[in-house]
Amino acid sequence: MTCALGVGAALPAKGAERIQFFIGPFEPTIYVEDLELFAAEGIIADRLQFVASRFDESQLESVRALLNTPFDLDLIAVSQFSYGPVGEPLLERAGQVVVTDNFRNGFHALRASLLLAASAEEDCCTVLDFLNHYPLETIQLDMSLALQIIEENRRIFQMRDEVIAGVREIAVEQVQAAGIVALPDFEPHQPGPYQWQQETFTFQNPDRSVSSTADLYRPVVEAASLADIPVVVISHGIASDRQTFSYLAEHLASHGYGIINLEHAETSAEKFSRFLRGLEGPPTPSELLNRPKDITAALDTLEDRASTEPDLQALNLQAVGVLGQSLGGYTVLAAGGAELNRPELEQQCLATLTERPSVNFSMLLQCRILELPEDQPLAVQDERVKAIVAVNPVTSSIFGEAGLRRLQAPVLMIGSSDDYFAPMVPEQIVPFTWFTHEDSYLVIVDPGTHFSFLGAVTGGAFPVPDSFIGADPQLARPQLKGLSLSFFNRYLLDRTEDSVFLTQAYLETLDQDPFQFDIIHNFFD
Repeated sequence: MTCALGVGAALPAKGAERIQFFIGPFEPTIYVEDLELFAAEGIIADRLQFVASRFDESQLESVRALLNTPFDLDLIAVSQFSYGPVGEPLLERAGQVVVTDNFRNGFHALRASLLLAASAEEDCCTVLDFLNHYPLETIQLDMSLALQIIEENRRIFQMRDEVIAGVREIAVEQVQAAGIVALPDFEPHQPGPYQWQQETFTFQNPDRSVSSTADLYRPVVEAASLADIPVVVISHGIASDRQTFSYLAEHLASHGYGIINLEHAETSAEKFSRFLRGLEGPPTPSELLNRPKDITAALDTLEDRASTEPDLQALNLQAVGVLGQSLGGYTVLAAGGAELNRPELEQQCLATLTERPSVNFSMLLQCRILELPEDQPLAVQDERVKAIVAVNPVTSSIFGEAGLRRLQAPVLMIGSSDDYFAPMVPEQIVPFTWFTHEDSYLVIVDPGTHFSFLGAVTGGAFPVPDSFIGADPQLARPQLKGLSLSFFNRYLLDRTEDSVFLTQAYLETLDQDPFQFDIIHNFFD
């Protein structure tokens, strides 16, 4: 087993015995057996006092909880991920901090500890399990680099808190500037008057080798009562599927919208489940181009069908809205006209992947564009896209400032304060300042996470700890329903009266507990 894993035959009988922090000439040491005692009984050994004294009581409890938290992993999934195009660079970045005794990148030792722990532990795995299967006696930490990362993290979250406070202040000022506005009796977060029907159809993206699947939701109406049905396309995130936002599709359909709920074949939950079981390979970098092309292919398919199917002829497929979350947020921005920016990526990815690790994990996905041939055409815009809702999107380098300035459609951007996969400041706040369209909105959700709007309270095909999911995502659904419906009513149907619901005054009428939603309009000109 050990040779097959590439660890070598002479592994120590026990895992790591100590963790040393290299700080110039000093090497403070933490012993693993002291961590085990602290995790099991809460006792701080004498040798651990020096480090423990740097933490307050609540922080120590958090550390103890982390040491005891099991991660639901199995050997095949760990192997697939750690040898995959995202997991391998992630471990290489971590190996810049967790180095070997001779200060070389600790990538191989880290991967070995993951694989060994996953193969040996029945309920894999806790942090201590990984330490006990680390193939070297000493874990050496490059504290200089670690402190740089900690400082970057501190700056991001300090800036986050300052931004949240600033946006909240601006939102209140915009309400005050508008004066007292009486909200209509209409409540956009409540179900609409229409019944709806749903059908599943397939479409063929010419750049994919297999067909893809989508669900079409249509309001049940008399032909004369709603002859021009507005259409919205929904794009899910990585390792999710078309059921993830079915609750939103049903809501919009109940208000008279036709909804195309896509399933992106190569980044669906089923695909990732098969990948983690060793049954398929990982997604290719071309998926970043194929996703927005799926929007075009699905619209083209329905246009073709409408020529012979009268029931589809009422769908307005020439001026559509799009809504996406996470990688789906990137997808809808790209389809809406944001241009992919290879020069920006080349500069940013060099710093992110070689000079030092970054706390912005979304860069691992964004940098995959550089794996495509340099002469690969990157144009993926669909001119039919007229309004965009991007939830927790990745944007910073894959578009950059130049790419986002190309957008010529209204955008509603939503960021979450506690999003560790697409951090709010670099991926939504700063990019929002690059929008040039006169109707751009920014919504901040505090303390939202990357999963706060998902239909299922899991991370999809990935095992995600509850702490990353945060509060019950169902509690954030009313706001997303109300904001998205109002946004599409305003910019697809030209219902200017619905602008009143794209304000802080409307959000304050909803029960926001445990979240605080704040919205601003065109602040960054």
